[in-house]
Amino acid sequence: MFPSFQNPSPPRLRWVIQTLAGLLCLAQVQAWAQQPAPSAPAGHGAFLEVHRAKGRRQTADHSKFKILQGPFKEGDGPAVTRACLTCHTKAAEQVMATSHWTWNVADHGKDGFGKSTHLVNNYCISIIGGNTESCARCHIGYGFKDKTFDFTRQENVDCLVCHDTTGDYEKEKAGLPNPGVDLAAVAQKVGEPTNRNCGVCHFFGGGGDATKHGDLDDTILKAPRSEDVHMSRQGAGMECVDCHVSDGHRIAGPNYVVPADRREQAKYPGEAASRMSCTACHSDSPHKSYILNRHYQKVACQTCHIPAFARGELPTNLYWDWETAGRLKNGRPYQEEDAKGFEGYNSIHGEMVWDRNVKPTYLWYNGNLAFVRLTDSIQVPADGKVVLNPAEGSYADPNAKIWPFKLHDGRQPFDTVLNRFVAPYTAGPKGSGAYWGDWNWEVAIRKGMETAGLPYSGKYGFVKTTMLWPITHMVAPKEQALSCLECHRRNGRLQGVSGFYLPGRDRGRGVDFIGLGLILVTGLGVLVHGLMRYFHGHF
Repeated sequence: MFPSFQNPSPPRLRWVIQTLAGLLCLAQVQAWAQQPAPSAPAGHGAFLEVHRAKGRRQTADHSKFKILQGPFKEGDGPAVTRACLTCHTKAAEQVMATSHWTWNVADHGKDGFGKSTHLVNNYCISIIGGNTESCARCHIGYGFKDKTFDFTRQENVDCLVCHDTTGDYEKEKAGLPNPGVDLAAVAQKVGEPTNRNCGVCHFFGGGGDATKHGDLDDTILKAPRSEDVHMSRQGAGMECVDCHVSDGHRIAGPNYVVPADRREQAKYPGEAASRMSCTACHSDSPHKSYILNRHYQKVACQTCHIPAFARGELPTNLYWDWETAGRLKNGRPYQEEDAKGFEGYNSIHGEMVWDRNVKPTYLWYNGNLAFVRLTDSIQVPADGKVVLNPAEGSYADPNAKIWPFKLHDGRQPFDTVLNRFVAPYTAGPKGSGAYWGDWNWEVAIRKGMETAGLPYSGKYGFVKTTMLWPITHMVAPKEQALSCLECHRRNGRLQGVSGFYLPGRDRGRGVDFIGLGLILVTGLGVLVHGLMRYFHGHF
């Protein structure tokens, strides 16, 4: 760790020093670039080539199975699951052991981590205040309306949402199939999950396409290579499951309390490196330049290779103000666009800010995020903004790297007496007590907290919050990677990342003194040399 210094030098002298120092650095970088890069570990780059060579050929034509030919009653998803289980006898049991099913990290008990727990966010806030039926459109089950849902019934598992290859399958409230879907036709054409299957839920997190993540949206399905070199059909043409590999329906990826295998440790037998890590395909020394490869020790690949998120056609949500929700025109909710043509106001959401091609915020990150729950007491910091999931890590942390994040800001309700966040009941009809039906925060919060089984003082207010979303998709072509000066300069991208000395950004009195001394000595040497040549030629 290097200390930070103030620079007392005059502006003109500082410019001279910086210019000469920059020339020296460039010369050194050029010299380093000529050095051969360390050899890549064996096996790290072989996965993608082998996978592409094998292809995705199915081992069975499901249209030949009579049990899948139906007919199935309209909307009777469980009947399809029962048919699937006649062959795939362990499938439902495996699914039911995953957080995709429980919406809870199973080994952390009743008050664990997941959508069905006391976790709180600053998008839709929480599902446990009565909003389960609406949010469960993205659950991999049938009939998840409230806490009475039977998580032990295997026929409640929805096989089709992940394995549909027709693009015609659609789920509605409580995760039930759309009555218009021909279940038999879909069941006979199941296959390995594609980006479309995953995206049905993960593209639409937060209530709309591109709303939540910032680096995942529906445009990826038809993206040019310039938007995502991995998932674009013009690029590598990869599917989500190429990296998010599965074992018994347990899919690799973050689950709140376990890092998303972003380091190099293998997760499954036969892997040289975790496919959650860029090194699985590219090794930890992908550049010809030695100095660039050294960056990998403290800088995530994503930091340089994802210069912006929301780079497709769709904007992502950056701000959501619940306090301003509920405005009506002629007694009815309304929407308004902002100057960019995005959703600036919506009665059910409040004021919102959306944007495209957004520069990330950079933080030290070791793969772990902390999380605030509805049962936690909150302390409002000096800046008035509560961070709902602060990133862990620092320069001194050997597992931490500088990582790009989407920061999502908002204002949301909390209990001003208990100093806890609340889970309002929002999605319901008029007369139900839901906010979007009756436009009354007091009633909606009280109803939601009663449903969640949590205490509420009867007093509420609104507080500013921030959520962090690690950016790892929408990798740009290497030609669009960040240049050195994007970070190595004053007020560059890493201006807010502390704890270390960054050449080009930071200044030191000692360094400036030495640099000035070298300049003076060099100038004196040139002057003496010139005088000697002059007098030698004339005498």
